[in-house]
Amino acid sequence: MKKTVSDSGIQRQLAAVLVARPQGQLGNRIFQAAAFQAAAWEMSFSLLNPALGPYAEFFPALKNDFFCRQGQGLPMTRWRLLFCRTLDALTSRSLRSVWSAGRWAVLDIAASHDDSEEDFDLCGEEFQRILSRNRLVVAKGWKFRAHAALKSRKKDVVRLFTPHSGIRAEVERHIAQARSGCDILVGLHVRRGDYANWLGGKFFYGRDAYASWLKQANALWLAKKVGFLICSNESVDDLLRLPGVNASAGPGVPIADLYALAACDYLIGPPSTFTLWASYYGGAPLHMLMKNDQTLHIQGFAHHNRF
Repeated sequence: MKKTVSDSGIQRQLAAVLVARPQGQLGNRIFQAAAFQAAAWEMSFSLLNPALGPYAEFFPALKNDFFCRQGQGLPMTRWRLLFCRTLDALTSRSLRSVWSAGRWAVLDIAASHDDSEEDFDLCGEEFQRILSRNRLVVAKGWKFRAHAALKSRKKDVVRLFTPHSGIRAEVERHIAQARSGCDILVGLHVRRGDYANWLGGKFFYGRDAYASWLKQANALWLAKKVGFLICSNESVDDLLRLPGVNASAGPGVPIADLYALAACDYLIGPPSTFTLWASYYGGAPLHMLMKNDQTLHIQGFAHHNRF
């Protein structure tokens, strides 16, 4: 475990934070990892994040270590998720959000923060106190956030979560094709599949809604030629054939779709960590689709600082 020197000159060991409960799919996992990593840099704790799981394979600095640490090489990476499931079961002791066992603690925010959609600040005073009292903190939950750290450490976060060269090459090929003949490239995320059931299908929009948004966006920049890159977890052939709309399909693989969207000038899509990450990583403003009959306008594109 790493050591540092305190203000008094006494050497002390840094606390380690172990992320024990994987959250959702690709977008959720990357955001979870990015928030913890940005906070680790700001708060000077060691991060152990096997919860990133198989998605670590996309990132050269993280893929070779069991705990997804930068530049480390502890093998047996295929056992990450089994380790997480086992640890999660072993530490599910009570409804209390924090409990300790000697010099380590379990911080489970499922009931205290996840259920109420309340953020837990990884750079806040409460987490600072927990770190100061324990050598190891096992963190479990979704609403761990580090908004300020993600902003101040963005260059480092982007560098760490830049995918390997094979993915970048695939993204560049699709972006070059999509940008051919247009001045502005708009990325549209058509989220289908799992969104049929999430929140009762609230953000599961039909083909006609997406066709309408494509036509609306096509008219937002009258003096410019607008092109669209459409990424989806279902077929979008009907939208690609929409008359008067210059559209091309994304790579068709989630990780490549994600970073292709990040390379666009503007983004449109329903609420999702997928498009939020693309917007954060690439800097493109995002117009969130909050209802089926929403009207698009330039002012609706924004940089979202809270995730």
